[in-house]
Amino acid sequence: MPATTVGGNSVSCQLGGDPAEVRHARDEARKAMCDWGLGEHADLAALLVSELVTNAFCHGEGIARLDVSLAGGDLRVEVHDDGGGRPVRRQPNADDEAGRGLALIDGLIELYGGQRGITEDGTGPGKTVYVVIRLADVAAVCDHAR
Repeated sequence: MPATTVGGNSVSCQLGGDPAEVRHARDEARKAMCDWGLGEHADLAALLVSELVTNAFCHGEGIARLDVSLAGGDLRVEVHDDGGGRPVRRQPNADDEAGRGLALIDGLIELYGGQRGITEDGTGPGKTVYVVIRLADVAAVCDHAR
């Protein structure tokens, strides 16, 4: 089982690439949201984690690292891998079993506000793909907790 690090309003874990680890990553995100008093957003966090980690396993290389954090009402999910490929939103056919993840994430961004992007790895072909979702209803709770 991958090691998990928890600190304040963040959780990180290393993921080796076994598809079973997607479940572990989702569970860690759900647990973190509940620990932060945001259990009503646990499924949203788990969905974002699931899509990004799955993409890293399918299209990336090496060990993936998941980081989930909360700051000022923004939920940030980052997944780093060492692969050279970059996410590409596809237009799948109705009978395709894959290819809807980025469209789903973009729909959530449109609904909640936020952004999706990539941070290039300055030392090689790797990258960090991130999604930020605005949880406006928790901004006051986060500010109050300081």
